[in-house]
Amino acid sequence: MVMKLVLLLIICLLCLCLCLTAEASTPLEYLVKPNCQSQCGNVVIPFPFGIGESCYLNEWYSVNCSNTSGAAKPFLNPTKLNLELLNVSLEYQTVTVYSPIASYDQQKGSSELQTSINLDQSPFLFSTLDNIFVVLGCGHAKLMEHEKIWAGCTSINCSDSFPDQGCYGINCCQTTIPTIDSYYLSTYSVKFTLDDEGNNHSTSTHAFLVDRDWFSRNFTELEDVSVKYAALSLLWMIKEGDNADSSCNGSNYYSLSIGSYVRSSCGCPPRYEGNPYLHDGCDHGMHFFLDRL
Repeated sequence: MVMKLVLLLIICLLCLCLCLTAEASTPLEYLVKPNCQSQCGNVVIPFPFGIGESCYLNEWYSVNCSNTSGAAKPFLNPTKLNLELLNVSLEYQTVTVYSPIASYDQQKGSSELQTSINLDQSPFLFSTLDNIFVVLGCGHAKLMEHEKIWAGCTSINCSDSFPDQGCYGINCCQTTIPTIDSYYLSTYSVKFTLDDEGNNHSTSTHAFLVDRDWFSRNFTELEDVSVKYAALSLLWMIKEGDNADSSCNGSNYYSLSIGSYVRSSCGCPPRYEGNPYLHDGCDHGMHFFLDRL
């Protein structure tokens, strides 16, 4: 009888320990350097990013926490990029930022070829796995890198009404970006073209790279095509000589069986938590009760 009660107690303790472990999230202080701010508004800022000197890996990862219209908002690399930061994923080595949208207005004589922000010399790259190419309004546009065409999209049957049925070619089209040749883009251009009759139909056409998940959630809110920014995903790479753990750099690889780039997640070993980009950042043990029996 006593043995049964002891066994039952052990089982209950194990269940409680497992539940608490499953529900626990990594404490914010484990994600940053000591004495560094871990959050700006509702955005967590883990290392290699950081707010304040000595808190980030280098200037490219610096974040400015700005109070805009009464709300705190983080901006990535304020001196060169100054992009509003929406999310940081340590697991997939990406950041989501607001980026300017290219717009073409034939009547106003705007440029048919427009260039994105330039990420050359930076550790950031446009993710062709996380982003899609979207043309909003009515017209044709190509996503190009120098003379290479990566993707193209045409929106037809132009009207003044916004498509309720989704972005499937009526006033809006979307397409994925091939990842066969490369996973990365450091810069790109959007080239707007006229139809065979030399008309663009709509007053203004917008074309942009956008994070596919963000676009699916916010598509209906883009009815106001005067919007200037859309969220897109950037991948970062830890370079040789950087004072950070680069073991996660191999998380993106080319799969011969699939024929494109795929990604595996990066994190601390099982039963540990922390930040894999900090030296000894995964030394926070999460041992189960069973290991101590």
